[in-house]
Amino acid sequence: MKTIAIGDTHGRQNWKQIVSENEFDKIIFIGDYFDTHEDVSALQQIHNFKEIIEYKELNMDKVVLLFGNHDFHYLRNVDEHYSGFQEWHKFDIQEKLHNALDKNLMQMCLVHNNFLFSHAGVSKTWLKNNILNKGAPLDDLINALFKYKPLAFKFTVGKNYDNYGDDITQTPIWIRPKSLFIDMIDNYIQVVGHTTQEQVKQIDGKLILIDTLGTSGQFISIENDIITVLQSK
Repeated sequence: MKTIAIGDTHGRQNWKQIVSENEFDKIIFIGDYFDTHEDVSALQQIHNFKEIIEYKELNMDKVVLLFGNHDFHYLRNVDEHYSGFQEWHKFDIQEKLHNALDKNLMQMCLVHNNFLFSHAGVSKTWLKNNILNKGAPLDDLINALFKYKPLAFKFTVGKNYDNYGDDITQTPIWIRPKSLFIDMIDNYIQVVGHTTQEQVKQIDGKLILIDTLGTSGQFISIENDIITVLQSK
């Protein structure tokens, strides 16, 4: 089975080229469909997300759409805004996101073999503080928490008081690689976006950083647990 994982989209359309030019059994979008520092308008971002959702609906078992912090701050009852928040289009974006969530088209994380995919990563500290019942598969537990208690994924201020999210208490849509690496949960290779890299970066065989669609255009494929770095044009 061949799995492809691509980094933060932020309204970019190069996911279409990746889909059209590669054969795979599953493709994972790592989250952050909205907000950008590039020349991509809010309307273009919304249209791009609409096309991603349509692609998911046509390939329900093949496409996994994860959730990022730049999606999260548009949700109802979330009273915090991060960089790039688009105030004038928040209700349109909010409607599109909630419609997708209501249809169970998006989720917080995915476990596949010994790989754990999420937008930013899962730390031992966050897991201990938020997941009390360990009787079910890890991704089922985290996805259920997101569905029923979404505010558990808000930005948190830990002992580092780091406004960038570099703290082991941070949530799976906010923790930064340095803190994640020193507090990673055991027995998983974590694949994350969230923190921009020039190229796909692998750290000690345990952490893979893939937020590269806006830089090198790289993404990864995983087949028989072998990781290959590929590149969109």
